[in-house]
Amino acid sequence: MALLSKTAALTAPRTFSVIDRAIPALAPDHVVLRIAATAVCHTDLGIYKGQYANLKYPVVMGHESTGVVESAGEKVTHVKAGDPVIINPIISCGHCDMCQREMQNLCRNAGLFGREVDGSLAELVHVAGKYAHPLPADLALDDATIIETLATVKHAQDRLGVKAGDSVVVIGQGTTGLLHTQLAALAGANPVIAVSRTKWKLDMAMRMGAHHALDVSAEKSLSEVMRLTGNQGADVVIDTAGGAATLAVAIEMLKPGGRLSPYAVSHECCATFTTFPLYYKEISIIGSRALHPTDMAPSIDLVSQGKIDIKGFVSGTFPLSKTDQAFKEYEGNSNGVLRLVIDSREG
Repeated sequence: MALLSKTAALTAPRTFSVIDRAIPALAPDHVVLRIAATAVCHTDLGIYKGQYANLKYPVVMGHESTGVVESAGEKVTHVKAGDPVIINPIISCGHCDMCQREMQNLCRNAGLFGREVDGSLAELVHVAGKYAHPLPADLALDDATIIETLATVKHAQDRLGVKAGDSVVVIGQGTTGLLHTQLAALAGANPVIAVSRTKWKLDMAMRMGAHHALDVSAEKSLSEVMRLTGNQGADVVIDTAGGAATLAVAIEMLKPGGRLSPYAVSHECCATFTTFPLYYKEISIIGSRALHPTDMAPSIDLVSQGKIDIKGFVSGTFPLSKTDQAFKEYEGNSNGVLRLVIDSREG
C-alpha cells in the first residue's frame, strides 16, 4: 500500500489546498524523509505570487527544509532511518557540461526543490539520497532550516575571498544580510559595516559581529562608509537589497581594486551603469548562484561548532494546515520578520 502524505499544494497564485498525496515506492538511491520544518523566504514569496511564468500548477513549494530519514534505499550509505537531515534544494541533472565539471549549481538543466520539483510542504518526501545532508542530533530542526541559506552566503563569500583585515559593507540586514555580516566578522574583516533602515535588524547585526550599524538607506550611506574607511572606500561591498540605485552606490563606495557581490537577485535595469568604474578603479563584480553541494557540510559545521549563531532567525511558526496563513503573514509583513517556519509535524 502506498504511503500517503498530507501536502500543502499551491493550485494557483496565492491559493493553497491541503491534500493527501501518494509517496513513490522507495528507489535504491533515494530516501523518504519525514519533514520537520520548512522556512519561507523571498523566493517562495515570488512563487506564491505567481511571478514565475513557466510554473506548472499544482506545485508543492518548500526548499529550506529539515527532517528525519524515514527510510533509505539500499544504495544510500551516508544516512539511515532516524537520522536528522537538511535538504540541498539545488537539483542538477548530472549529465551536462557544468555537472561534468563538478559545477552542479550552474547545471544547464537545474531545478529548485519546491519549484520545478515538488518540495517540502508535506509530511513526507521522496528525494535522491545525495540531497540529504546529515545534521547533528542536538540542532533544533526549526532553527537548522537557516543552514541552507548560510550555505549560499558561504558560497558567495568564498567567491569574494573575504579575509582578515578587509573592510566589508553589507547592504541590507534581512536573513541573508545578517548571515553575511556574521560570516565576514568571523573571517576577521574589520570594519564590518551593516546598512539597514530597520533598527531591530541593525541591533541584531551588532550582536552578530558588525562594528558599525548605519540606520540609513543604501543611497544615503556613502558618506559615512567613506568616513569609516578613512576615505579609502571598502574592500568588499555585499548587496543583499538589490535594485539599480543600490548597485550604483555600491560601486561608488568601493576602493580601487575592490570587490562587489550583487548577492540579491534583481532583474531591474540600471540605466546609469557604465563600465568606467570597472576600468578606472579596477573593481570586480563577482556573481554567485545558490550553493554548491560542497558548501553544505562546512555550513553545518559552522553552526554545530557555535561559530555562526542561527538563533533568532525564526520569527514565527505555523502548522502545515495553516500554510496559507503563513504566506499571508509573510507577504503582509516581509520587513517585520526574518523567516517563518511551517511545521509539518503539526496538522
